[in-house]
Amino acid sequence: MKNINFGIIGFGSIAKTHALSAYDANLRFNLPYTLNPSSVLTRKDTALTLPSAKNYTSFEDMIHTSDLHFLDICTPNNTHQDYVEMAVKANLPIYCEKPLAENLEAATKMMELVSENNIHNAVAFMYRFLPAINILKQEIKKGTIGSLIHFKIATYHSSYLSSAKAGTWRTKAASGGGALLDLGVHLIDLIHYVLGEITDITSNMKIHFKDRSYVDEYAFCNVITNEGTEGTLEVSRISAETNNRDAFEIYGETGSLKVNMKQPYVVEYFNETNHSTSLLYPSKELLETLNFPQERACLGFFQSAHTASLIVFANSIYANTVSEISANFSDALKVQRVVEMAYNNSNS
Repeated sequence: MKNINFGIIGFGSIAKTHALSAYDANLRFNLPYTLNPSSVLTRKDTALTLPSAKNYTSFEDMIHTSDLHFLDICTPNNTHQDYVEMAVKANLPIYCEKPLAENLEAATKMMELVSENNIHNAVAFMYRFLPAINILKQEIKKGTIGSLIHFKIATYHSSYLSSAKAGTWRTKAASGGGALLDLGVHLIDLIHYVLGEITDITSNMKIHFKDRSYVDEYAFCNVITNEGTEGTLEVSRISAETNNRDAFEIYGETGSLKVNMKQPYVVEYFNETNHSTSLLYPSKELLETLNFPQERACLGFFQSAHTASLIVFANSIYANTVSEISANFSDALKVQRVVEMAYNNSNS
């Protein structure tokens, strides 16, 4: 069986998530190849816990001594452009963590590079692979809740309440942004994927811990899509509750559809006509299309969505095809434009 070898750039927590995705893919999905994280590039020698991987501290050494099929960029935002430039010179496909870059200028240059050089690419907007999100998309297309009135989408994290986060790269201005750029990009991409592109956005930003963060810790945005649908987007690094929310709710003339992304197999549908509530579940065919496991085998929405996203990109490398679900650099650039607009149109 053929290997699809990829080199991981960086070896922080998200890189480990991507590596686990490869092992999960090989163990539990009937792939026509073995997905192999064969190389890891780090700034200094690192004792890897990946049995098949070799550690490199030089990009040139890695690409010249490894038989790589694509690169997986898992480094801080403001380094993405440099590694994309190196990958393009090496003529290697690119799977890049979100956001595409630290700002719109860098993201635009990256898009131009892959476009001009015909480099196969994708960005890890893995929320697209949640079954519930795809049911939501299908039901909106079918007109299940009639003409749309408004929507709400929100993600709350609480980890930056801890003083241990002080000084980390995500709190620094060089990262390009805070909660909106780090977490909100997923929500913007979901709005684009399900409802249409955002054409207008205004925002309120907050830095609560001013002694340890130089970027937004909380953002509340009012948005309008190209279909004229209005909604709100809320994202936080510093909001604590029993179960941190990851919610997408859409309201129409004849009902509503609600998704809790931590419960990725179910959509709550309220029918205003007969005042009934029902739960919508994915078909076996949809799960297979998404490369998402059956519910009993799920490793949690976050890990299983990353596995699905990585499989679909590897499939496209193996079969030389383009996925209709995966986000590419063009999609990520549209998200980056919205982020830039939000920062420029901030009332705080």
